[in-house]
Amino acid sequence: MSGVTAVVDFGTTETVVVLRAPGRAPRVVAGEPTAVLLSAEDQVVVGREAVRRSIERPDRLVSDLKARVGEREVLVGGVVLPIPALVRALFVRVLRSVGPLDELVLTHPVGWDSARVEVLTRAAAGFAPSVRTAPEPLAAAADADIEPERTVLVAVLDGDTGTAAAVRRSSAGLEVVSHSELAADSDVRKVVAAARADRVLVVGGSADVSKLARRVAETGAPVRVAPEPATAVARGALRLIDEVPVPVPTAPSAGRPVLRRALVTAAGLVIVAAVGAMLVLGWGPGLQMAGSPAPAAGALVDEPAPDSSGSSGAMPPVVEGREMVGAGQPAFTAGRLDNLIRWKHTSGTTLEVRVDEVRAERSGPLGEAPAGYRWLTVLLSGSNVNGPAWKGEFSRYVAALDDRGLLLRTVGDGVVPCGSGGATPAAGSVPPGDPFTVCVTMPVPERTPVSAVVFGTFGSEAGAQAPIRFPVSVPAVNGAKPTTARVVGKLGAPPVEVEVAGETMRAGFDLVLTPSGYLADRRPAAGSRFVVVRAALGPANQVYLRDDRGALSRPVSGYDTMPNCPPFTGPGTAERPVYACFVYEVDADAVVTGVTYGALPADDKLSGEDMERWPTWTVR
Repeated sequence: MSGVTAVVDFGTTETVVVLRAPGRAPRVVAGEPTAVLLSAEDQVVVGREAVRRSIERPDRLVSDLKARVGEREVLVGGVVLPIPALVRALFVRVLRSVGPLDELVLTHPVGWDSARVEVLTRAAAGFAPSVRTAPEPLAAAADADIEPERTVLVAVLDGDTGTAAAVRRSSAGLEVVSHSELAADSDVRKVVAAARADRVLVVGGSADVSKLARRVAETGAPVRVAPEPATAVARGALRLIDEVPVPVPTAPSAGRPVLRRALVTAAGLVIVAAVGAMLVLGWGPGLQMAGSPAPAAGALVDEPAPDSSGSSGAMPPVVEGREMVGAGQPAFTAGRLDNLIRWKHTSGTTLEVRVDEVRAERSGPLGEAPAGYRWLTVLLSGSNVNGPAWKGEFSRYVAALDDRGLLLRTVGDGVVPCGSGGATPAAGSVPPGDPFTVCVTMPVPERTPVSAVVFGTFGSEAGAQAPIRFPVSVPAVNGAKPTTARVVGKLGAPPVEVEVAGETMRAGFDLVLTPSGYLADRRPAAGSRFVVVRAALGPANQVYLRDDRGALSRPVSGYDTMPNCPPFTGPGTAERPVYACFVYEVDADAVVTGVTYGALPADDKLSGEDMERWPTWTVR
């Protein structure tokens, strides 16, 4: 007996083999696309080579083999191919180099009936003396260290589909309490609410695993992505069989496939590597909103109430929609620290811009940073080398880029004196031929590392040159504590009485993560997504999205009119708020956890104390 165990994770897009030998750690030994193709010579080609050849003959590719396991056969190129024979051909390929096995474990979705599971065991006949099966969520949960009498919602996402299963550890061991189908665009709020789980574990080989985890986090549920999500099921299956050592009877030998043409044989393969899209942020500066008069004090968020003129005001309605994510990644103009890089604005002005220094400090030109933050100050210099006078506000064109692609912007003006060296903020206009030196500061959470400084515009000004990306390295602060927020309510709840900038007013907010019903045919920039906030607000009109590390994002401009949000008629009063909609364009992977409501001082210069006093509404 060799003592060697192999797990075959039969996935929708990829089939992975993890091998465990005595005295050695489990390791991935094979992986092939879950695909088969019938060649022009009537040979079955599987995995990488099948994908490669499908470029010329896509009509002969079976890329949904896992979904077809419940069927007896499939017609390809005029040939009837038995599904069990195709599954076996794939198993032959992925197990060809593992050597003698004592045990083979096959994973499958939790909802499969015995007939479909038997297709797998028959296809695996002869590979090992013992063949048994393991439901995917139980396998993943076995590696998640679930506490006794606790329930974890295991989301297995492979390709565009998967399952969500509530797994509980009782005195009898792990058990599936409930399960449902899952898609990348499923309403995760309903899925999480129905599971009643203590936390959520996300696994699978889909490129949308991180996106799904982010959407779960935005429901307020604790969520974790497995360290190696693509192989988490296979690795967990090894722990599961150790925990539950009850063998499944070895399957009978598989029968010889019968084809309408000649016998189809397995061929060798070459895999096409899957390439995932990188999501990077695009942004637009400024602040715009659309809305209508809000209800009287004490009314629920969605309850209409007459205003003083007798007309009816109403919260912008809840509109069903879908998530809006821009595919691909944005383009940047490459920059380097201390190098002058040219950037042309749509006005015709061409600037030469250089990032001379980036400073991260608790105490800066605006005083002490808020608790859990530091001021990030960027020193830029350059000149107007061509075109008309530059009249742009530098605080609108300078941002930091965090490790997840979220743009960190100034809060308020952000242009500050550059220190004792004599440099002063650039004037509001830079004439042709004139140089400039400017310092821009922004609040950045101490737990947020910064990977670049960005200068320019993206998404909001059509035809503008791609923004310049200056790589920098500002690590997170070791041992940094989370940012603190003055939480006053939950998103979606009725307005509450709050104090902003020394004035008492009523306000409330609701988060819309599937905003297509409000934005019609608008499209976010590549790598970013739209988020809409429905708001009931008073005189203060600074509304920021808050991510899970405390970074604040401004609304974007150009949305003063939008479907299902009446035109904005002006700010509210302390006694009577107005309804409004705010639109945000944030990185697709940013986790939105709240809305922060504030007001800027008359000079637009924000202090850390001002930010600490701003009220925040959270998702939980």
